[in-house]
Amino acid sequence: MSRINNWIVIFIYNLLLFIIFYFSLKTLVEIPVTAKAFPNSNFFLVLLSTAFGIVILALGVRRYIFISSKDEKERRKLRTIIILTTPMTFIIYLIAFSSRTPT
Repeated sequence: MSRINNWIVIFIYNLLLFIIFYFSLKTLVEIPVTAKAFPNSNFFLVLLSTAFGIVILALGVRRYIFISSKDEKERRKLRTIIILTTPMTFIIYLIAFSSRTPT
């Protein structure tokens, strides 16, 4: 596949990862604050659905890497870029929402 397709997939992967971080971490912080008893079933449900969403996303990216190219060198480059952008997405998430004050 072309390099443009690779960058589009990387962008979509990071966007989906950002969305998963946003909703899951926001909910995981709100549940203990508003719940009468902690940990409750909602907390575990959100935790399991977050893990499930990340695993599904990772399997999709892994499958894309294997079908995108038959060249092992090209696969390794794509894998490296994805591995490097994953923590960068989380750091961007932390920077973007660390300055927010609760209302």
